[in-house]
Amino acid sequence: MELLLIINWTKRFLNLFALKNKLKKSFFILFLSLFSISKGAFTYDYNKNCQQAYQAIFKLKFAAGKALLETEKKANPNNLMPFFIEDYIDFFTLYIGENKTLFESLETKKSNRIDILEKGNKNSPWFLYTQADLHLHWAFARIKFGEYLSAVLEVKKAASMHRENLEKFPDFKPSIKSMALLNTIFGAIPDKYKFGAKILGLKGSINQGITDLKSVIKDPNFQFKDEGIILYTLIQLHLLKDYNEAWKMINGNLSLEDNLLNHFVVATVAAHVGKNDKVIEILLTKPSNKEFFPYPFLDFLLGNAKLNRLDKDADIYLKKFISTFKGQNYIKEANRKLAWFYLINSQPDLYKKYLLVCKTTGNETIDEDIAAQKEANSNIIPQKELLKARVLFDGAYYQRAIDMLTKINPTKLSSNREKIEYFYRKGRILHEWGKLDEALIEYQKTIQSDPNLNLYFAPNAALKSGAIYEKKGNKTKAIEYYKKAISYKTHEYKNSVDAEAKAGINRLEQK
Repeated sequence: MELLLIINWTKRFLNLFALKNKLKKSFFILFLSLFSISKGAFTYDYNKNCQQAYQAIFKLKFAAGKALLETEKKANPNNLMPFFIEDYIDFFTLYIGENKTLFESLETKKSNRIDILEKGNKNSPWFLYTQADLHLHWAFARIKFGEYLSAVLEVKKAASMHRENLEKFPDFKPSIKSMALLNTIFGAIPDKYKFGAKILGLKGSINQGITDLKSVIKDPNFQFKDEGIILYTLIQLHLLKDYNEAWKMINGNLSLEDNLLNHFVVATVAAHVGKNDKVIEILLTKPSNKEFFPYPFLDFLLGNAKLNRLDKDADIYLKKFISTFKGQNYIKEANRKLAWFYLINSQPDLYKKYLLVCKTTGNETIDEDIAAQKEANSNIIPQKELLKARVLFDGAYYQRAIDMLTKINPTKLSSNREKIEYFYRKGRILHEWGKLDEALIEYQKTIQSDPNLNLYFAPNAALKSGAIYEKKGNKTKAIEYYKKAISYKTHEYKNSVDAEAKAGINRLEQK
């Protein structure tokens, strides 16, 4: 622990030394700010300027938000709230832009804000809340840049502060909101890591977290209601995989209008719940003038949604994302999707071109980029109709996907891999379409057809079969197929398939 602290402080010192010339002016301004607010008692006044700034920032109107905060600092130099709210700008800038150099330079601003917030009134519920949530912002930013150990320390500090704050002020809704998020995350930690997490104080309950979060967002006067709605929705979507609940919460509860962040959130949920046309509709009408912080990832989402619908202009948006995004995530995946686009549109040379680009650009951090790199390295060109069925399935166009598969005679496919994929794709389409008995037949064909090619089709078909039997209430069959999924020794998704199958077995054995 001490070594980590020494490393972080040494790193911070080196960053400060390297940037000292650029930061002289910033430090001078900071000194004046500290001097000016030292003349009287510090306050946490979430007044009109601060509210409007927060709202502007959550629309990704950073310049407007910053201007309001500077106005408030001049009008009320003892108000500490602007220093907390402006940290949202840095968080969103880093999380959306993925600029590593900027991340390292902004760490100094984070430390300075903590120093300022520590000068506040310790008897105010905002004293610990503002510091804790600032640590939480930076925990998520650190995860984005691969600083996982530092992120855990930030989370631990945030959780400790929020717990202390709720002991003093049990009805303080902002801390209830943040602690609910942390409780949900800690409650979702896999069993094999829970002992270590408990030692670090990272313990929680998913049900308690969800209950607490719902309680605060029901309050129409809650200061951070939209933030709470977004957190609740993303927890349902990514952590609990309850797509219906995520869509139910987000649909109609967040205003799109001139809010670019809400366009991202609603489009993301729509994509996961099979509303591909809605994704395209939302993103084609997103605000795009210069008052909004650039969000290139929305072009990736739009290009991907258009590819799922087999639109002829999907490549335009994928290329726009690649050319404008300065981060590393989704670059490989975007190039793979471009390759798919050109193969589907009968341009195999361009398919090969973009898979070559995929090999040499971007990072292998997220699952999508890892899968893209594996495809690029495999040198296997997908069968065109199977690929069309796959992207139509991704867009939840189940009838069109099945119609595409009817054009294929599986006995005439050129390889065993393609034949197995045919049965697997058909099973996945029927499964998500709600035709469970028919899906089981195709999954069984997938499992029986696999000649031990180390592909993910058979183990995933076994996993999905287990899920169907679990849904049907057939505990014996469900466990049988979950164990079957685990029995496959090598394939590209072994870790995730095994984890999901083991979770299924644990659920069933506890009943």
